This record gives sequence, structure tokens and C-alpha cells, in this order.
Amino acid sequence: MAFASVHPDLFQILRGYASLIPPKHLQFPSHLEAQAIHDFLVAHILTSAHFHAYPPSQQHQKSFWKWIIPHLEKKICADPDSELEVDSRVYEHYLELLTSSALFSSQAISRSVGAPGLTGQSPPPPSYITHFWSPENKVLPPNGSVNLGAYQTTTLLESRTMIEAGTTGLRTWLASLVLAQHLIRNPALVHRKRILELGSGTGFLGSVVASLQLLGPAPPGTLWMSDINDAVLSRCRDNVQLPCNSSSSHPDARCCFLDWSAALDPDGGIAPLTSLLYDEIDADLILGADLVFDPDLIPALVAVLYLAFQPGARPRCALVALTIRNPTTMQKFIETVSASGLVLETIHAQMDDRVFMEPVEGSGDANNGINIFRITRTSSRG
Repeated sequence: MAFASVHPDLFQILRGYASLIPPKHLQFPSHLEAQAIHDFLVAHILTSAHFHAYPPSQQHQKSFWKWIIPHLEKKICADPDSELEVDSRVYEHYLELLTSSALFSSQAISRSVGAPGLTGQSPPPPSYITHFWSPENKVLPPNGSVNLGAYQTTTLLESRTMIEAGTTGLRTWLASLVLAQHLIRNPALVHRKRILELGSGTGFLGSVVASLQLLGPAPPGTLWMSDINDAVLSRCRDNVQLPCNSSSSHPDARCCFLDWSAALDPDGGIAPLTSLLYDEIDADLILGADLVFDPDLIPALVAVLYLAFQPGARPRCALVALTIRNPTTMQKFIETVSASGLVLETIHAQMDDRVFMEPVEGSGDANNGINIFRITRTSSRG
């Protein structure tokens, strides 16, 4: 992605486009010159090498251009002395999107004809999504310009449905953004540390952590990303290794299968899990986001944490970000952690759009609230 400086309001459009924010939630910068808006759209979106290699879904692109083209035309027409014309490539690209969308719709209907239980609606295909974030925790300037070179990007291929292939792990959830935001603001938490992430999903949090480790003092530390679903682990590995992500150059980032229920199986499963946790991973910090949407998972999760926290030569802790969807489930988690002898401290957190743009799908989670829990064996601040 070419480095340049752009107006903060144009940067917001870039972030929104990249992170699949519906256009109705974006604001057209009508106070800026038409030439500046036009040139920005052509240089940073239409002809961007990054978006050509890792494009947002065609549906999102179509919605974006359908929204912004009339705004741009109106802005140009407002100046009778302007000789500016919309670049023909903009119209050509939009026409291609319309044609592809119509073809996809007709094919979806054809596949559903005669198929019992189908309504003619096919699930949307996966899409690339790119998050811009500043390792220096910059606040967008109200005036002046934004230096794109000062921002990191994390790109992922994600499902656009809540559940795909029987798992919720193929998309990023809001709690992951909030925990990543906390780590970006406190990078010393991961610098030169041995990290284990539970329920890594798409690899978003792992990719951010890997990037933060690389930006810190050498050596960067180690990172283990874990999950129980093979398809999720494959997607996680692929996303972290995307050439556009700095995480791809991390010298010691790995993905591994980890079944929490093994921690509750004294007859066999706990031995290999103990070996993995102690002999291989040996984590200083354990991370997890949105891990207890199912209350039945809580005993196994806490058992894994307890096992990983067994006495050693150095202090260990976990940071677990949870969405407060069901107070009963949250209370069960807190009580189970306390009953295990672990110590739990609440870090109140909320989404800050200056760090990541909040996905519309996560607005309900944000309204429910998200807590980050710091869990240790003792009350020490190690």
C-alpha cells in the first residue's frame, strides 16, 4: 500500500471501505474540494494495489460506489467553472460490479430451484477485510493530514455470516477488536513475551500481537494461536501469513490444535495437554476473546487456565475479553474462576473508533458492554 498523506475525513472513508462499513454509516466530505476527493478515490481505492490483491466483497464494493458516485458528481456539478470529470475507470469498475452481481444472483437462484428448504438466497462469499491501526495510538488530527505510513494494516479473509461450516470462528468479533485495542495501548504486555491465544478464530488478534512483537525490542517473543476446528485453524494460519501483514515475517508464530475439554480428562487427555502447555508453549500471557458464548464451555476453559497457571519460575496471567450478552453466563464465568482459586480483576473497556472502526454487526455487542478480565493465580501485579 503506497504511503501518502490524506485528509482525516478521507482517511475515515478509506478505513470504512477497507473494514466493510456500510456506506450509510460513512460521511461524504462535502466540505473538501472535488478534485481532492476524486483523486483520493482513484489513487487509494480504485487503483490501490492492496485492494486489488485483497479486495472487499463485490457486494460491498458495489454498495460503496453506488453511494459515493452520485455524491462526487453532485460535488463536481456544484462548481460551474470546474472542468473536472469523473475518471472513466470509476464507471467501468462500477459497471463490472453490477454485471457480476447480477450474474451471481441468477446463478444462486438457479442452484436453489427445486432444492428443498432453500429460498433462493445463497450465503455471501468470504471477503477480505483490512483494519488500519496506529502502533503509536495516534488520535486522528481534526485538521492537517494523516500519514498512512504511520499506520499498520491487518488484513483477513473472513466469513460474512455469523455461522459458517458449523462454527463462529471464521469471522472477527467485537471483543477481539477491544482486546487488540487494549494491547496496542499497552504494547509492553506482549513485547518479548511467550503468548498463547485461546480460540484464535480468523487470526485477527494473533496478527496484531505478532505485529506488536515485531515493532518492539528484539527478540520479539513467541506466539501460539490455538483453536479446536481444523477449518478455523487453516484460515487463521493463512491470514497471519498473508504477505501484506507484517505478522507474516514473525520468526516464531504458530497455530496449534487445543481442546479445552482435555483439561477435564484425567484418564488420558490431560497428559498431552499438560506437556503442550508446559514443555512447548510455556506462556507468560494467555489471551482470549469472546470465549464463553456457550456456558457449557466455561468449566473446560477455566480448567485450561488453571492448568497453565501451575507454579513456575515466573508469574503468568491471562487477559480474556468477554461480551456481556447474558448476565447469567457472565456470572457463571466469574464464579467458576473464583472457585478454581484463580484471581479475577475487571478492566472496563469500550470500543474506540479512533483505533478500529466498529463493525455494524458488533453494535449490539457494544451496547451490551465488553469487559476485559485479568486472571492470575495470586493478587500480585506480576
